[in-house]
Amino acid sequence: MPTTDSIVHFLWNVLWRAGLAVALYLLARRLAPWARHRLDGMLKRTKLTSAINRLALNALYYGIWAITIMTILGLIGVPVNAILASAGVIVVILGIALQQSLRDLAATVNFLLFAPFVIGETIETNGTTGTVLEIQPLTTVILRGDNKTVVLPNGQIQQNGLINYSRQGILRVDMIFGLSYGEDIGKARGAAMQVLSADPRVLNDPAPMIVVLDLGESSVNLGVRPFVKASDYWQAQWDLTERIKQAFDAAGITIPFPQRDIHVIT
Repeated sequence: MPTTDSIVHFLWNVLWRAGLAVALYLLARRLAPWARHRLDGMLKRTKLTSAINRLALNALYYGIWAITIMTILGLIGVPVNAILASAGVIVVILGIALQQSLRDLAATVNFLLFAPFVIGETIETNGTTGTVLEIQPLTTVILRGDNKTVVLPNGQIQQNGLINYSRQGILRVDMIFGLSYGEDIGKARGAAMQVLSADPRVLNDPAPMIVVLDLGESSVNLGVRPFVKASDYWQAQWDLTERIKQAFDAAGITIPFPQRDIHVIT
């Protein structure tokens, strides 16, 4: 039969643990928001992206609550070690079942940390070119030039690589014009350069280049390579291609079509 001392000791132990659990809960309610607010102020002074900031803030906030809850469970007699062991087994099973999703999530973390592209930049990846609308936990949303939205797994983007058209601020427009072998290369170069000089989108630094790329089967291939702002890239490419063709026509410069001589032996 329990004695008075044992009952008092039991009640005191229960009250002490309950009081400490309540105190830890109240402390966490104040500490978690305060710590998140302080960290937010520190992160705003850095050059990290907003996505990384949110990730760090949530990790700190929920990390404090996770530690608090596990401590409270231990105080009230819940076998925390068994819970952690069971959670570990569940994590392993989920990891095997969700390998692709975990690979996509790891790629997302890599994108947020090292920022190979950010929202608003134009990229080319996996056969798709467009503007990045969202970087989601597992996927990236891209808006193509035809106003179609493409959703790509982040793991696939990381595996296959990408071209970032916006990062450097300027891009080189590569155009090729085939000239007949009898044409004056200097005349064609002058006509093309006149078009480039008249277009305000073409930058002087770096200077545009007009070079002979190669000698084709039926043409001398002239490479016209001006630099423009990234935001002007596509429209400048289309406009300059048309205007240089018109300039060649006005100057009487012939752009040949492929020809092949066939000899019939009878």
